[in-house]
Amino acid sequence: MKKLILNMLLCLACSMAIAQSQEELETMLAELNSDSIQTTMMELQQYQRCAYFGNRDAAQYVASKMQQVGLQNVMIDSFYVDPTVNGQTGMFVGYVYNVRGFIPGHATADSVVLVGAHYDKKTLDANDSLLNTIAGGADDNAAGVALMLEVARVLTTHNFSPLNTVEFIAFDAFEFDMAGSVMDVMQRAANQEKVKLMLNNDRVAYDPQNMHMMTVLWYENAMQERSDAALMFDNFSQLLPIMMDVAGNLPESQNGDSYLYAAYGMPSVFFRETTLSPYHHTENDMMETCNLSNVVELAKVNMTMIIHYAYHDVFSLPDGVSSYAKNNLQIAPNPTTGDIRIDLSSFTSGEKTVEVLNAQGQKLSAQKVDEAYPTISLQSYPAGLYFVKVYDQDQLMGTSKILKW
Repeated sequence: MKKLILNMLLCLACSMAIAQSQEELETMLAELNSDSIQTTMMELQQYQRCAYFGNRDAAQYVASKMQQVGLQNVMIDSFYVDPTVNGQTGMFVGYVYNVRGFIPGHATADSVVLVGAHYDKKTLDANDSLLNTIAGGADDNAAGVALMLEVARVLTTHNFSPLNTVEFIAFDAFEFDMAGSVMDVMQRAANQEKVKLMLNNDRVAYDPQNMHMMTVLWYENAMQERSDAALMFDNFSQLLPIMMDVAGNLPESQNGDSYLYAAYGMPSVFFRETTLSPYHHTENDMMETCNLSNVVELAKVNMTMIIHYAYHDVFSLPDGVSSYAKNNLQIAPNPTTGDIRIDLSSFTSGEKTVEVLNAQGQKLSAQKVDEAYPTISLQSYPAGLYFVKVYDQDQLMGTSKILKW
């Protein structure tokens, strides 16, 4: 009887939380704030974050920030790394401080959705010698940490109560043989911990030409997760996801904290800027070179992936996603250098309106068409990201993102 009552209460709690998320998803996405992200980045930039010179103060800042945004059971995991441990090369010897905070799951707490970003940095001089300085490290990787904390802030503000535990982890010593994530993965593997999904955000803020693209690096054991990430980009973000082919994916996907998680069978997805910053590992990697709107848009992808994997299918929340139409238009070529051809053959016959909007949502053109494969010209528009929408009278029939080179 007690077990029956407990199950009934659990079902009631789940249904109440689902109803809440249906109503609040759009609000939560809208509350992801570039000012909040900028504040965290500027604060983090005030700390010496190179693990080689010791960065416990930075770890303590991240821990206090996790508590401030409402995460529970915040802790600093410290590990001592030396040349004989876990295949380390001897380039770095000392303590590593990973910082962890949680939104506890109320049904399957033993299976974790993990969101990560490394907080350490490496700044080199012209001779590639390490500098003991607080300068640099904005894009790599204060932006990733700030994104992660902003997602946590909005989720906790709305009392997000997932089925699976959501853990936010700031890694130390990525720049030194990925020592922080190595230690964490080894510990999880030893404890036989179940990781349902790992999201890695590293170097996500550089986009000087406002192309609004984000590279998605992937692993062979996470093909479904890769596809789901693409759906989140298409439906909830203004970023265009660049899915690397096998040749381009293999070397780059190994250069991230997510790599060892995938190697140990934990499905992982790695987000990284498409245009790599030329200020990487220099004192010029500063806030002024970062595109914060891209960070906000990627935060939306992180948030919806968290909800999708830790809680409930976001596409079965009928009220909460009513303003989002799935990216269901077939358009070629994409990317394009000029004209595009839209496949409307699956729609009912009759006149349609095709609108072209820029990345800020401003309508640039509206054209009436009545053929099954209309051609629309983007010749007069500068390079960048655009949206195409098709209407049948006042009803939105479909949308798609187009990249103009």
